[in-house]
Amino acid sequence: MIKKISTIDKDGKVLFVDVKGTGTTVGSKADCLSYGFKFRNNVCYCYDTRIKPKNDDKFSKGNIVNLANNFAIGVGNKITSGINSVALGFKNIINKQAQNAIAIGQNAYSSNYGELSYSASTTTNKSKFSIMQYNATTLNNTATEIFLGGAQGARLYINESFETTYHIDSRLVVLDSANNNAFFITHTLLYKYANSTLTEVLEVPILNQGDSALNAVSLAFAPVASTPDYIEVKVTGLASTRLDYTLILQITEITNG
Repeated sequence: MIKKISTIDKDGKVLFVDVKGTGTTVGSKADCLSYGFKFRNNVCYCYDTRIKPKNDDKFSKGNIVNLANNFAIGVGNKITSGINSVALGFKNIINKQAQNAIAIGQNAYSSNYGELSYSASTTTNKSKFSIMQYNATTLNNTATEIFLGGAQGARLYINESFETTYHIDSRLVVLDSANNNAFFITHTLLYKYANSTLTEVLEVPILNQGDSALNAVSLAFAPVASTPDYIEVKVTGLASTRLDYTLILQITEITNG
């Protein structure tokens, strides 16, 4: 299993979470290369340390950009977590669990792995539209949690700083390449985070369509109380069958921020 990233210092040096999940390790060459990084002298770097990335000042007015391989174009953008992220526009924020993320427009905020967020709001932390992608493979008919980008532990975490309503349109696409079968499942959901509790208000299955051999494939969502709370996503495949999945979530969000 590929190790999760723990920290990246100002020089681009990467440390990974160890197998116990309680400490850090320099990781292996395989861990490093799995993220597309550079492995030199038994150390993993998120870029070639001989050519360090820079923000061009003429495109970077009042932006705060921490860590490595993060870039901002515009005014007043802030990136305080993760790597390989871009903020484009005015006063956009990338923070918390975000990496490989994009925030575009005005006062957009991306807080999760691989999140693409857009906002035109005149108020910080008020509203946005986001797109998130999950990838997974199953080999049996056991309900299996899936993760953003297929990255272990990358979930749709909730920003517990605000009371929030989430409208979610989901589209799961399934491939059974061995038997030339295809399927899709669409849902519409409404979630809320209020009184420090994440709740599913409504889940409406829309369509389950495709080759009949995949009719038993299913998709399920559930609120999970954690630190922070998150929306768990699970798929159930078929016994003794490899199935590959891509799930797209389109999320419209409004907060009391």
